[in-house]
Amino acid sequence: MSKKNKIYWFEGVTEKGVKALLNDKNSKFRWLRPQRNRRVLVVLMALGIVLTSMGSYWPTIKTNLNLSPDVSLMVFSVTAIFVILAMVGCYSFLRIAVRSIADAPDELLDERQIAVRNTSFRYAYFILSYIIMGLWVLMIFGPELQMFQPEGNDGSYVVIATLFTFAAMPSMVMAWRERDI
Repeated sequence: MSKKNKIYWFEGVTEKGVKALLNDKNSKFRWLRPQRNRRVLVVLMALGIVLTSMGSYWPTIKTNLNLSPDVSLMVFSVTAIFVILAMVGCYSFLRIAVRSIADAPDELLDERQIAVRNTSFRYAYFILSYIIMGLWVLMIFGPELQMFQPEGNDGSYVVIATLFTFAAMPSMVMAWRERDI
């Protein structure tokens, strides 16, 4: 008799998926598990977040680099596609590297994993509060950003980078802090 695969909609995971990542027999992604490799993923994710948010300042950067309209469109398109795909791939590897503990519901984790996850969430919220304060300072003192503007600095890339940050920060903190996952 087959057991149903319960879907946890709020967390965005399935029971079989979390159990497969928590199982040590999954050797396909063993190279992601060492702390050094996880920290490299965290640094790459942070770099991707910064590059994504820099898309909001592309008109200013384009003017400073004296790029022609055709070249600037090609550079922006290739860079944006590469950065967004790299961010999604890096986030996927990061979730696998921390065994999806940051996204798993309580009933699939043991007491230690729940404590580690909750501590990681606490630190992630502290870090996110500082990021939000930094964004406020940027909005006050930095170049003017407006949402969904065809000309000028468009703030939608900062919003996309912030959403990536909110989704990835608990896994990033866990990947950086924990010695063994």
